[in-house]
Amino acid sequence: MMEDAAAGGDGVRANYVTMVSVLGACAHLGDLEWGRWVHRCLRNRGFPMNLKLATSLVDMYAKCGAIQEALEVFRAMPVESTDVLIWNAVIGGLVVHGRGAESLDVFQEMQHTGVVPDEITYLCLLSACVHGGLVDEAWRFFRSLESQGLRPHVEHYACLVDVLGRAGHLEEAYVVVRSMPMKPSVSVLGALLNACRLHGWVELGEVVGRQLVPITA
Repeated sequence: MMEDAAAGGDGVRANYVTMVSVLGACAHLGDLEWGRWVHRCLRNRGFPMNLKLATSLVDMYAKCGAIQEALEVFRAMPVESTDVLIWNAVIGGLVVHGRGAESLDVFQEMQHTGVVPDEITYLCLLSACVHGGLVDEAWRFFRSLESQGLRPHVEHYACLVDVLGRAGHLEEAYVVVRSMPMKPSVSVLGALLNACRLHGWVELGEVVGRQLVPITA
């Protein structure tokens, strides 16, 4: 069915909406072979590359484990034609593939283009900080998120608590948890509990564990 949709068979006219939908399905299934086939189909049929299509290709390649191909599609787009969605796809893809330092470099490029980051951008950056143990950078991104008038979500707090906890800043992490404007989630408390185990702080671990019980019961 995907082949018919992409090729325009059975009366289906292969247009941008169709191709974006098929690429989304490939990304969801992690089907790199089909995703590459669709990309070849686009080139063979002479589809001009627009931003939505490029973003779908970048997202598909990143989610299917082909981050280098994602970067090639991204780099082929004129910078002035990009938006926050395609930058997020690249930055997030790099983080997932363990290239956090490179994701921060790409974010610097993004800032120079004038594209304004959103909550997803900052979540990707905070995830990069978690994997890289970058405490100062995590705080900088978290504060930038707030200073730009964006609202931190529980996922942002979970990343901040995680990076602080892994680095041994348990008291600071606990202060963050207690200052959250929403109830801490399992991911937030779980990150702090894991840090307590890692660094052997039994007393705080017991406190956090008691908070987790009613959430997970």
